[in-house]
Amino acid sequence: MEEQKTQNFIPNSTQMPNILLDMVIPLIPEAEARCLLYICRRTFGFHKDSDRISFSQFMDGIKDRRGNILDYGAGLARASVYKGLMNLNDAGAVTVRKTGKGNYYQINLHMDVDKVVQLVNQFSSRTKNGSASRPKAVQLVNTQNLGKKEKSSFRHPVDNFGEITRELVKKMSIN
Repeated sequence: MEEQKTQNFIPNSTQMPNILLDMVIPLIPEAEARCLLYICRRTFGFHKDSDRISFSQFMDGIKDRRGNILDYGAGLARASVYKGLMNLNDAGAVTVRKTGKGNYYQINLHMDVDKVVQLVNQFSSRTKNGSASRPKAVQLVNTQNLGKKEKSSFRHPVDNFGEITRELVKKMSIN
């Protein structure tokens, strides 16, 4: 039985609860989603319930003593990390335990998903950077709109002798 479990385990990977990937991440703003994913990586990825994560780790990631990059963090600015963590904590998706050496973050696996999504989106819509003011992810492109370019036409040629051409057309049409 134990042998079968180890065969299904993928080394060097992070197991994530499906509820987060299916129901929470797609429905919350980007800053909150990135913070949630990074907390999952630092906790579930190292088989921990909680982990102490600094703001600099959220922003820039972690380097070892030799300077080798271990991860790139959540890739967010400090203000976005603060806003994302505050919204996740207020909505009940993440539990933050403050200590003298830093904050410990833990994913609340018993969260009410609908409530979390609703609250996180409400918190974001109160700020200027809320989802309502963000640009759409995909810009629609009208391939038929060629702008104000005029296509050259063989029916009505335009030349420098516009007045002379009009006179000739008048004379020819009278006859």
